[in-house]
Amino acid sequence: MTLMRLSTVTLLTLAALVAQDSCVEASSIPEQSPNPLPNASEAGRSADAVEMIALAPSLAVSMPEMIGSPSFSDAEYSSTELASLSMTNVLDQTWLAKLVKIVQGEAQSKITTPISVAQISPASALNYEFSQTITLLNTLLIVATLIPSVTILFFWLVRRLIVKEIVTQAQKQLNRIDNLEAQLKASKQRYQQLIKELEVQMGTAQESLDFLSREAKLSQSSIEQVETLKSQFVFRLQAMISEVQEIKEQSLKELKEQTLEIPKNIPELPDKKLVSLNGLSKFSEPEKLVISPISMAVKSQPVSELMIADDYLKKAESLIIEGQLDPALKYLEKAIEANANLDQAWYKKAGVLVKLQRYQEALLTYDQCLSLQPQKYEIWYNRGNILVRLQRYAEAIESYNQAIKIKPNDYESWHNRGALLRKFKRFDEALESYNKALEIAPDKYETLHNRGNVLAKLQRYEEAIASYEQAIKLNPNKSELWLNQANALLALQRHEEALKSLEKALSLNPNNFELFKIQGNTLGKLNQNQEALNSYKKAIEIKPDSYETCFECGEILVKLQKYSEAIALYEQAINLKPDSSEAWRSKGLCLEKLEQYPEALASYDAALSCQSDDAQTWRYRGSLLSKLKQYPEAISSLGKAISIQKELRNAKNHLVS
Repeated sequence: MTLMRLSTVTLLTLAALVAQDSCVEASSIPEQSPNPLPNASEAGRSADAVEMIALAPSLAVSMPEMIGSPSFSDAEYSSTELASLSMTNVLDQTWLAKLVKIVQGEAQSKITTPISVAQISPASALNYEFSQTITLLNTLLIVATLIPSVTILFFWLVRRLIVKEIVTQAQKQLNRIDNLEAQLKASKQRYQQLIKELEVQMGTAQESLDFLSREAKLSQSSIEQVETLKSQFVFRLQAMISEVQEIKEQSLKELKEQTLEIPKNIPELPDKKLVSLNGLSKFSEPEKLVISPISMAVKSQPVSELMIADDYLKKAESLIIEGQLDPALKYLEKAIEANANLDQAWYKKAGVLVKLQRYQEALLTYDQCLSLQPQKYEIWYNRGNILVRLQRYAEAIESYNQAIKIKPNDYESWHNRGALLRKFKRFDEALESYNKALEIAPDKYETLHNRGNVLAKLQRYEEAIASYEQAIKLNPNKSELWLNQANALLALQRHEEALKSLEKALSLNPNNFELFKIQGNTLGKLNQNQEALNSYKKAIEIKPDSYETCFECGEILVKLQKYSEAIALYEQAINLKPDSSEAWRSKGLCLEKLEQYPEALASYDAALSCQSDDAQTWRYRGSLLSKLKQYPEAISSLGKAISIQKELRNAKNHLVS
């Protein structure tokens, strides 16, 4: 009677389960026959795994039990009992009821007739195991349908497991996201560093491009000058050729017209035997009158002009030693006129032109020397020096390279090459040149000093300090060496050691503005504010028109809470740089400290007029307005500060991405 009392929901659930397969599996339910289960061969041909035909055959399987009472007459049934009996009959005909009967029959068959494993074929065993699984699932389905509370408990337990698994997976995902955020932050920092390096390299490249552009313009100007000189030279040469040709024709014409003049009074000739040498001289004298104008010109020249080219060169060298450059240059030009292939004359002339600061002419003269002596390294070296003076640095490097090819152990060429490469910001190549120079001459403090500067540019500060120390050992009286060593120590945050170097530099150069400024800055970092103030004041005494020094001195006074003096320094900085928003802002802060609020507000407004997107000034202004209880304006200023900071942050993130 329990089944008869099932609720309507249970019946509908069972009906829905039966209806799912009733359309397509109507033929799957086996009809009752004297032998309810087919044999193994028939089971192998079945296609529907839900059909219970894969069970092992049994000799006798009882019919499914009917849930009900023995038969009675129709008159004994009441209307309620008839309805219950009708419902029971309907349920007995369902697939689920037949499934229960088959399971019960199978259990009975297993009890009555044991079957050995050997009697079951592999295919039948597989079907049997599958059928067992299906049976278990169907049984669970029945239990879930008949006992909802168990089903709810089951799903509640499963739900807890699923929720726990979801939480675990979510936690793993969150951990992974945290790791990704950390990686993203590291990548962001790396990208920012790369961007800074790229900006530095771009700046360097731009400077090199500008430098090369200027070099190209200068080279073009030099080429034009050379072309002009060439044209002038050709013009003068043609004029000289024309003059020489005219003189030649005139001389030939005069020679043809002139005849020998015979004296009218010719003394009687004595006996030929008595003719003396003096007499021969007398007869020969009239012939001297028959001389061409050119010969007369040669005769009229002073004896000194008949000197050979070497004599001119020696005379010029003696004049150079005496410091008489202009006369020496004239004698060198005469030597070249006498012998255009005298390379020493050209070389000396170029040197004199350099001393006279006529660099363009000196360069052309060195080029003429190279046409005569291309393997003379001194010419290439001096030519490079001239090109440096003309700011044609790329050509100068090539000249030094040529000198090094001819003489690889020339210290000066390596040193000057390194200096030019450093100017081009090609620091690695410059360092290589300085190292080569030091291999040749290790006791040159200038090269050690420059090498330290290059190492500092490469941010190899420890090596730079070592190079400076070597240079200081060779020449401890150079304040520049101590200053550069201090800068390298400051880059390594070694402030105490840097102060010692600065003090040594100041002892050598007590009126150096830069030294006092750096000393003040270093003392400020060590919070030795009073000493820093003294250094800044000395720097301002030496150079009162330095905006940076006035501003930094004002910052030190703020730390010492000397706001009135700080305001005076900020005003001095503003006079030097009226559009400095930071000076106006700092002045406003000092005025606010002195409770001079209107003046402070005016300073903040002046700072914003110089730089309207300064979030810090907007924040200070909003804070001051809040003190003055001008809340709407304060909120507006603070909102402006937040908006600017947000825009800057977004721009930075966009730049990194």
